[in-house]
Amino acid sequence: MIYLPIPKEFSFTETLRFLTRNEKECLHTVKGETVLKVLEIDGELVLFSINFINTSLQIIIHTPNFSDEVVICIKKYVQHWFDLEANLSDFYKTAQKDEVLANLCQRFYGLRMVGMPDLFESLVWSIIGQQINLNFAYSLKERLVKNFGKSLVYDGKEFFALPTPERLASLSLEDFLPHQFSRSKAQYILNISKAFAEGDLAQKDLEQLPFDEIREKLVKIKGIGNWTANYSMMKSLKNYDAFPVEDVGLHNAVKNQYGLEEKPRIKDLHSMAEKWAGWKGYATFYFWHSLLG
Repeated sequence: MIYLPIPKEFSFTETLRFLTRNEKECLHTVKGETVLKVLEIDGELVLFSINFINTSLQIIIHTPNFSDEVVICIKKYVQHWFDLEANLSDFYKTAQKDEVLANLCQRFYGLRMVGMPDLFESLVWSIIGQQINLNFAYSLKERLVKNFGKSLVYDGKEFFALPTPERLASLSLEDFLPHQFSRSKAQYILNISKAFAEGDLAQKDLEQLPFDEIREKLVKIKGIGNWTANYSMMKSLKNYDAFPVEDVGLHNAVKNQYGLEEKPRIKDLHSMAEKWAGWKGYATFYFWHSLLG
């Protein structure tokens, strides 16, 4: 059993609200107040669960993989996934410059950016979600994972892991088409998969670079534009100022929260976001969360 201490500003309730936002989610499962997740670590699938106990997150490994390496990997993953190391008090101080954002911070106090520790996952998810509605995006993700990913059965239920870059890179364009992927979307996923599989992109290398260089390397891959790059930098590389300003969900949330008659223009959002400097990604995440009701 593993215990992770939590920071003062942490809400497991809001975290669960985010994790249960779509019933088609296939890479984690929430049962009551327990989160179950499978990771592939050194070619083996590891299933673990997370609960909130007193002032800690309790992690239990349910598969026979208890090496020190596996434990360290899972602890790092959960710390990143729930963003336990962020200084949320600094974000809340910045948010006081904007009454609307400050109200959201009070309403969702303790919500940390639920990320995607694996950069490959966030890039693939971004490509899947381009120019389609969220429900269909989750359907495509489910088809990708269940048709090309590995799985294990525990307590009568099947749990899936994200397909590796090598697995997806081995596919052809035609492998995607029966699952309702457009040719362009399938090709973009193949482009990203091959870039990771062949070593042209590596998360550990990108994490060492400044913002502009990361973005420049990402957008060189066909299929990765400004929105995809910023989304992944925000969710996977912990660049809290990355700003996916083109995001339709952000536009809708800002319109709702500010009581605007029309969706804001890109230049209007950039102007608004000057108050969020240093934390534009976190502000975006809170606006997205407001769409859950």
